[in-house]
Amino acid sequence: LKLFFKRLILIPVVYTIVAVANDSDKAKLIFKFYIGAALITMLLYIIFAYEHFIAQLYSLESKGPSPFQYVMTAGGLMSFTMIFFFAFFINEKTKITIRLFYLFAFGVAAVGLFASYTRAAWLGGVAGILMIVILKRKWLILAPIIVILLAALFIFKSESRVYEYIYRDNQFIQTNEIKTEGRVIRVINEGDTLLIADYENGVVAYKDNKVIQKIETPAPVTQVKKWRDNYYLAYLADTRIILLSKKANGEFHSDKTFTSPGKTTFFKVLQGKFYIADRDSGLTIFQNPLNLAERITFKKLNGIESFDGNSTQFISFTPDDHKLKLYSCMDGLPVSAVDSFDTKSTYGLVWLNNNHVFFQGGKEFVQLIISNNKLKKVVSQELIGTIQLAFNIENIFACTLDGKILKADIDSSHIGMFKQITSLGYSPLDFIKSGAKYYTAFNKRNRLASIYDPYHETNIERMNIWRTGFKILADHPLIGVGDIDLGKLYAQYKDKYLKENFGHMHNNFVHLLVILGVFGFSVVMFMLFKIFQLHLKIYRTVKDIPFVSSYALGATAAFVGFLFSGLGEWNFGDQEIITMVWFTLGLNIAFYKSYLKDVKGD
Repeated sequence: LKLFFKRLILIPVVYTIVAVANDSDKAKLIFKFYIGAALITMLLYIIFAYEHFIAQLYSLESKGPSPFQYVMTAGGLMSFTMIFFFAFFINEKTKITIRLFYLFAFGVAAVGLFASYTRAAWLGGVAGILMIVILKRKWLILAPIIVILLAALFIFKSESRVYEYIYRDNQFIQTNEIKTEGRVIRVINEGDTLLIADYENGVVAYKDNKVIQKIETPAPVTQVKKWRDNYYLAYLADTRIILLSKKANGEFHSDKTFTSPGKTTFFKVLQGKFYIADRDSGLTIFQNPLNLAERITFKKLNGIESFDGNSTQFISFTPDDHKLKLYSCMDGLPVSAVDSFDTKSTYGLVWLNNNHVFFQGGKEFVQLIISNNKLKKVVSQELIGTIQLAFNIENIFACTLDGKILKADIDSSHIGMFKQITSLGYSPLDFIKSGAKYYTAFNKRNRLASIYDPYHETNIERMNIWRTGFKILADHPLIGVGDIDLGKLYAQYKDKYLKENFGHMHNNFVHLLVILGVFGFSVVMFMLFKIFQLHLKIYRTVKDIPFVSSYALGATAAFVGFLFSGLGEWNFGDQEIITMVWFTLGLNIAFYKSYLKDVKGD
């Protein structure tokens, strides 16, 4: 009832706009105010996006910043604005300076939309532009659009490689390169064998640059780690974990599949034990690969995003309170909290080396020392963007998200500042040390091609959501389950190994089927069809009227963009987006009524 009411009170936006904009001058003023404010907001957003890029957060989060509202909402709103500017540029017959302004504003909106990194909004933006081209029969415009799309799809091809280096004379020297078949994410070295977590091909073993074995997995692999001698862990994108064993003949076998109790945020092998942190259920420690039931869960240690430890100390970072927390250990198990340090960061990775703690926050890299069970800050540097540290006796190497290698020297009393010694020339996903060698993993994915990529993590997530939605629909086919948050119901129907619960279906059409059933879905589809029909009727009626026709063209195309964006998001339930749908509809009706009154005297 609460969700239904929230949507119900938004519908009068249509009638409010029609009543307020009771002549064309008022309607133009309202639209100009909206479009001007939107343009200024997008210019500001691009500044935030640039800072987001410089901080390398696109690589970490795979999405743009959210300075004003959630990034999916921001992307959806920007697609409306971009479509309107394109409509005015294509349709409006005016002075060249004004048309150039429309082209500039369209470019700003397109950059802002691209910077949001929201694929559903991209899809809506492209659909809206294509709708304008179709209605205006400007087929030649399709040529550069198609060329740009083809270039984005085929010129920027996906790559996947593992690089091997040695460190000599203060230089990283490349000694080997393996071009992998799929999409390497992580790598470990086991003697003369490289074990690769290949997102598309499971766990792949390489020897002498050749594939010697593929271990297929039921979902994409995101990490592979060594647990103990002859035992390995493969972590899957759907949170399942596969225990692998190495037989006497050197082959790897998949032994068991298991999960942690809750929603996993981080895991690591420490002191021969497998530590896994869950956001909701705390820290679970599996002690024996031969007996997975031999485990201990520390429920109070929840909310951990990163951790490290040794036999006597355990340190964790919890973003909710921004704190590093130090625990004393017994037999490698955290016993009691002894100190904490406020990082003032909501993101962080932590490493422990002897009594030295290294913390990569959102804006700085901090070194601390543990003395008498107290954390003391020693030095900090501006953001480094570290993905991994590699420890030697005399120095420590840091590899950054943008491929810089930095080094800090160690002496008997302290660790020095990190200084750059080289740049790899690419953005690595992993950086490990094995003996005297260093390995990096690199793959480059085409973000646009990821829209239809079956291995993309959010695509897998959505397929799981939709599959669960159709399970719910099968039990409630006619009238659905009601307009409710689906979180609890989703938890009952989802596959047991899936950790995340969702309150909506990330798709307008699947969600409406689930909550309203076939009958309610049909009614809503009829309403959406009639709205599109009304937009189209208004455009065809006023297509020769300056400004009004451009607005009507943009409103029609923006509505089509909204429908296409809804294939990947529940934007019908997003209050900001649906408010924009009703606002643009109301303003289109207001322009239409003013036209009828001014031209026909109705």
